[in-house]
Amino acid sequence: MTFQARTYDEIVRDMLTTLTGGTVRETLVVPPGTPLMPKLRNHPVRRISNVEGEIEVTITVPEKGNPAKKKSVQERRPVRFGAADFELVATTGDENDQDAIRFREKGRKPVPGSTLVVNYYPVQTDPVPLTDVNIGSVIRTVLETIGVEMALTYQQLEHVYKSAFLETAESDALDRVVALVGVQRTPGGRPVAKLRFTRRPGAQGEVFIATGTPVTDDKGNRYVTTASATMDPGESTREVTAFGDSSGTAEVEKDQLRFLEIAIAGISEVTNPDPARRLTAPESDEQLRVRTRGAMRSTMRGTVDAIRFGLLAIGGVKDVVITERPNGIAGEVKVDVAYSDESDAVKAVVAARIEDLRPAGIYVITGEAAKLVAEVTAVLTLAGATLPTADVDAIQASVRDKLDQAVKAIAPGGAVRRAQLTTLVLADTRVVDAHITVTTDGQELTSLPAGTVLDVKSIEVTSSFENAADAPAVTSIVSATLPLHLVGATTQAEAQATIESKLDAHLATRTSGAPLTFDGLATALRTDAQFALARPEGLVTIESQGKFRQVGDVSGQQYVPQANEKLIRGAVVLESRGTL
Repeated sequence: MTFQARTYDEIVRDMLTTLTGGTVRETLVVPPGTPLMPKLRNHPVRRISNVEGEIEVTITVPEKGNPAKKKSVQERRPVRFGAADFELVATTGDENDQDAIRFREKGRKPVPGSTLVVNYYPVQTDPVPLTDVNIGSVIRTVLETIGVEMALTYQQLEHVYKSAFLETAESDALDRVVALVGVQRTPGGRPVAKLRFTRRPGAQGEVFIATGTPVTDDKGNRYVTTASATMDPGESTREVTAFGDSSGTAEVEKDQLRFLEIAIAGISEVTNPDPARRLTAPESDEQLRVRTRGAMRSTMRGTVDAIRFGLLAIGGVKDVVITERPNGIAGEVKVDVAYSDESDAVKAVVAARIEDLRPAGIYVITGEAAKLVAEVTAVLTLAGATLPTADVDAIQASVRDKLDQAVKAIAPGGAVRRAQLTTLVLADTRVVDAHITVTTDGQELTSLPAGTVLDVKSIEVTSSFENAADAPAVTSIVSATLPLHLVGATTQAEAQATIESKLDAHLATRTSGAPLTFDGLATALRTDAQFALARPEGLVTIESQGKFRQVGDVSGQQYVPQANEKLIRGAVVLESRGTL
């Protein structure tokens, strides 16, 4: 059930229309695919006096997790349509029997499936006993007086309606609403402290801190968190406000609240960085709403929050996006689930949990979050001059695993924070610096669109040494297979000589700061007058210290030479694909 307050202008307009023999607030459902509306009930129609409905407009809003980036979304807005938007027509072809509204091609159009509200005057009406409705007349004055009283009544009813909901109730009404879930407003004089939760070393992914988490000091003073919080991947600490258990709870000094009554996976310690203080005024309405939402999430069923947090509690579920009325139909809810574990067992648990939590009579449409393919590149600087190859491989494998877990843990709509990923990698003391990028379609990714999860295609990790100048000299051999089209009268021998000469010059310039990539190589070899490379089929192979690496025309693939590493040309095989 919804309630829509009516304004004074709307009330007076409808009363005047009724008084003068018109039809008021007839509703029509807008059919899809046609500008012609259903017939009006009391036709033929002499004049349309008012048409109200909804249109779709495009607005720009900040993306979730990345306010600096904007996206376009569709939004419905109520409007009053004018004569430039529609015309009165006769569906029978008889101009004396105008019976329907048709929207003009260049005018505003209502949303298909929405409702139009129409005031109009039929051709045939009963005689009107009262005709003087001019401003200042007795009839008009009485109508306007009634309109004022009705508008005030609507405002009072709207206030009563809003007082029944958590988001809009205020003051005493809000106290009564939250009492339904066992929550009371915190009075003035209650102690309050800021708690700082610290991530356990090695803990990956998000860490959830629930509302009502109790923390005590060594004297038994007990504080509980007032809101839930989620520690993002790579985030080492998170601060949450906590109230004393009662007004008699002592104000603790800094760093005294150190004992969690309930262990939280991923949290190593908790403390209060500042002394507690007492509230000088009762808890505000907004603070009470935040605290009540947390209480409802853990106790209620049949709500959007109950479904979302009930599914998030399942291992293997990374995020949940819920859309009410996805097809504009009341009673439907769409639930898109982002999985970190896509096994049939996890999906079966999700289906059972949705059935357990959904409201009676609500049809739930389930789906999976869209996937965005990403490539991760990490360039590491290692301490010292050199390490055994096995140690370097172990470091790179560890970094690859950490990045894989951290990137996959990013929630839909979340930010891809390079600093957090770098901090995660630098936890290994052997890594003194790191440059990490996450790209999709060759563009660096800074945030995920809502309802989208990352599908990590590849993680490329390369490394060099901080004091590499002291490392022994290494010579690596670079071979290439290059399909090409010869141009004009150019022979393959001429193309071979040109390519080998340019390849030698290019390899001499490759360093740890200027890695070897296929794109850079193709640019250096380009000679339009002699040949054109078939880049997608080309391949470069590097043989270094008994190991082989390959680099192709794929975004993100590169070879980073170590200091004192020299790249020299090996075999260059040209595959002619004809003449241009």
